[in-house]
Amino acid sequence: MPNIKNLKSYKGFSKDLILQSSILITFALSLSVCGRKAPPIPPSQIQPPAVNDLSASIDGDTLKLTWSIPKEKGKVISGLSGFIVYRSKMLHSESDCKDCPMLFRRVADIPIEVKGSGDLKKGHMTHYETLEKGYRYIYKVIGYTKGVTGSDSNYVDFIY
Repeated sequence: MPNIKNLKSYKGFSKDLILQSSILITFALSLSVCGRKAPPIPPSQIQPPAVNDLSASIDGDTLKLTWSIPKEKGKVISGLSGFIVYRSKMLHSESDCKDCPMLFRRVADIPIEVKGSGDLKKGHMTHYETLEKGYRYIYKVIGYTKGVTGSDSNYVDFIY
């Protein structure tokens, strides 16, 4: 095979034309790539606002948690699907441990039912639970949309 550097033309093509064509093809290929390849990233979604008015009332051994549904301009946040209730439960005798981690367990998933929900019309949600004596309870609620969870609500902390 003949060496292109040593020839002034190669089968009817000049050395300059071959060089220019090579540069042009390299440049065109570098522009046609779409960048760094990585796993697909889902479109960003807005995190639902945190509940800030979680409250509790106790009637006998039944706890009633109540909170307002976050709203924007008087309407329920678009895409808000429901709330997850978390509980930390420890013996009252162990509750004074300041270095112990506060471990929360998911105890309820309460979906928002848009059609015909009495709670939705009133603008609040409720959760009922039976309590055991001798425990310290801490509750929090987190709102969620499809695929995105919000921040922790305020805590409700009491000894029963």
